[in-house]
Amino acid sequence: MQIPAKIEQVVTPILKRHGCDLVLGTFRRERAGWVLRLLIERHGADPNSGSGVDHRLCMSISREVGTTLEVEETIAQSYTLEVSSPGIERPLVRPEDFKRFTGRRVSAKVRQSINGQRRFKGTLGGITDGEILLDLGEGKTVNIPVETIEKANLVYDPRADLAATGD
Repeated sequence: MQIPAKIEQVVTPILKRHGCDLVLGTFRRERAGWVLRLLIERHGADPNSGSGVDHRLCMSISREVGTTLEVEETIAQSYTLEVSSPGIERPLVRPEDFKRFTGRRVSAKVRQSINGQRRFKGTLGGITDGEILLDLGEGKTVNIPVETIEKANLVYDPRADLAATGD
């Protein structure tokens, strides 16, 4: 479950002050209880170079978010707050993510099958009219409506990383 708007309204200004963006926020009940999970990155960070998020920044944001949520009594039940980097295989959540990472390897899972498939992996060709284009290789492509995507993320490709550094 995505975070409720009232939580996002508290979190967003705090992240902006720290030069960060919310990649993905979830608030859900897990075995140990309710968990508010915030995946954050520095503005414009490239996952291959790192998110620009270190332990100290996560702790600082966690303290500020936790205190503000408590003072404003935003969440009624007890919960655990987790603030972390999205990692090298960063989730793609918003249409802007698909535009920003055009040309990168992507994995996507859709709710309803397309041509008999629900999972795709390929090179992101961009987003047009609410659909992403994935180049699956060998001359095959697929258009995937964004609203049908259940989960999408970058795929780490060490060969691309080596090519970028010239090694």
